[in-house]
Amino acid sequence: MGQQTDLELSVMRTILWFSMFKSAITVFEIWKWMITPERRYALSEVYSILEKSSWLQMKVDSQAGFYVLKGQDSPALIQDRQEKFLDAERKFKRLRRVASFFYLLPGVRAVGAVNTLAWWGTTPQSDIDLYVVTRTGTIWSSRFWLVLPFLLTGQRPEHGTEPSLSKDPFCFSFFATQETLALEELCVPRDYYMAFWVKSIVPLFDRDESFTQFRLENRWATRMLPNAHVRTPHHGHLPKRLPSLPIQWKVAEPLFRYIQRTRLPVELRELANLDSRVVVTDEMLKFHENDRRAEYRETYEELLERHL
Repeated sequence: MGQQTDLELSVMRTILWFSMFKSAITVFEIWKWMITPERRYALSEVYSILEKSSWLQMKVDSQAGFYVLKGQDSPALIQDRQEKFLDAERKFKRLRRVASFFYLLPGVRAVGAVNTLAWWGTTPQSDIDLYVVTRTGTIWSSRFWLVLPFLLTGQRPEHGTEPSLSKDPFCFSFFATQETLALEELCVPRDYYMAFWVKSIVPLFDRDESFTQFRLENRWATRMLPNAHVRTPHHGHLPKRLPSLPIQWKVAEPLFRYIQRTRLPVELRELANLDSRVVVTDEMLKFHENDRRAEYRETYEELLERHL
């Protein structure tokens, strides 16, 4: 068929990435999440190449405005995406109702939705995953006061083999201070997933432009995803603002650190600070023991070899 153009290859790389997660995507999403193109293509160019490229038409199926890798079940994936979108919309409404509580803590400077919720791709069993930015010197007390009400009311994820009894549990698994917003040092080699993670965060609130600083300190992700801009807070997700309560004092921070470090599950204590999966410091708390970034990279690169 001759040599494929960079635009054809870039479109295919993007569709292959989403095929790993069995996700049907639109033309706009193909353009927005285009992976490592040689230049920034216009949306109209993506529309055109999908219509005209016989090579892409052999590789990709389209239906009702969605595109999937050929061989995948288009109707089922489209229906699955619609159902996940509705579930995520319900979760966002729930999150907005409780997010006003976050304003009560002066150390909490910004909060964003991440992972499947950020992609509007949740199921009823999915957690509400949050990324929390705190003022320096308040990370332990911020996590303590944020988690405590959800723990006492049974709205935290269950661990172990027993299924969770809580619907839409709140997962506070990633905290960072305003001085540790750069995430490139956490990346594994060719970390496609972290680039998508950075670009997909949905801000709920931002007291002092922490997410603007986050975007500046994570410009490395733009090299991989040049069309994907970090999202700004949407009025539909903004919680009601409440006055902060004077319940965080730096003098008590060592106590909150001690309480939480001693309560960490054994598996987290064993993995802490060995690599970027679990980070436990006074500047960052990251509890991702089931970190699959390397697995996603290997699967994705196998797909690239097979299809390109």
